Amino acid sequence: MLQLHKQSLSRIVKSYFQSLVNHPGSDTDSDMIEISAFVKSMSTDVHLPADLNIKKDYSNYLSEKYN
Repeated sequence: MLQLHKQSLSRIVKSYFQSLVNHPGSDTDSDMIEISAFVKSMSTDVHLPADLNIKKDYSNYLSEKYN
């Protein structure tokens, strides 16, 4: 199916993630593909804090679990 539209899967995924971040000027409009309403409906409204430190939080979790 991707061959019919001549778009690689990596380009589609890249475009999808860019649309989620939605940084102006991050890419040209001609390089972006339209994301269907169905795909948009699958996104979650989870917002992560800007100061999230995954490694530290996971390390703390493991320390509490095994100590």
